[in-house]
Amino acid sequence: MTRIIYLDIDGTLRDELEGIPDSAKIAVQKCRQKGILILICTGRNPGSIQDDVRCMETDGVISGGGCYIEFKGELLKREHFSKKTLTDILEVIRKRNLGASLESEQEIYMNGIAAEFYREDVHRKISGENEQWYWEKNRIGYEDNFSQLWNERGKIHKICLIGAQEEIESVQAKFGEVSGTAQKKEWNGRAYIELLPPQCGKGRAVEFLNRYLGIKREESMSFGDGENDIEMLKSTGTGIAVSSGSPKLLGYADAVCESPLENGIYRELARRGIIEADHSDRQTEGR
Repeated sequence: MTRIIYLDIDGTLRDELEGIPDSAKIAVQKCRQKGILILICTGRNPGSIQDDVRCMETDGVISGGGCYIEFKGELLKREHFSKKTLTDILEVIRKRNLGASLESEQEIYMNGIAAEFYREDVHRKISGENEQWYWEKNRIGYEDNFSQLWNERGKIHKICLIGAQEEIESVQAKFGEVSGTAQKKEWNGRAYIELLPPQCGKGRAVEFLNRYLGIKREESMSFGDGENDIEMLKSTGTGIAVSSGSPKLLGYADAVCESPLENGIYRELARRGIIEADHSDRQTEGR
């Protein structure tokens, strides 16, 4: 019996351009009507969660890659890097001229290298009128605002670094005892790593909340599409990977579902008998 379902946002619950398909909203509603808890589980900080996700009725949110856990309006967990760790990492960023994006609960601070990298990545995927729409709806500015970081030096929970492979490897080795790695990969010809405070991560957050609620691992399910979802899928009884996501994730999945605009969440839950497929839902249509 499934008692709780964890949903990643980008590329899983939500399409980058089209937003959340109606089929996913219907699936979430049907699950909650049956008493199944629905938790958003995202790497985004709370301040960058999109408006259409915020408007959904769910039972809680795991955000910041597991640094923040909120259940039914109650904040259960909040983690940040220590000031010393942050100071040391900032010095390495400066000396090695790394691209850097640092996240607090409500803000994201990027230096020029990171801002340019992210904006070029979006431009490669999205162009024309769609690109302007993306900037308006995405809730992340991708601009050089690193000078404003000093206002929140004690409140940073995620550090994303971009650079040469040997530099990123060196940073991971140097700070391995005071940080965890949410994901590390090659991205558009550069090495990329996401660091979180120790004992954070989507998998640990899922395990924490399951224990808090008295839910067994086999009674939980998760949907994800990225490498930072690997631990989440491993920590639930049933892990579903989106077919259009990271090939690396597929090796950890119990099943593979369609993309958001192919109504993946709805179809997978219907295939498993968790919700009843209803032709009036028009679940085979995009929106």
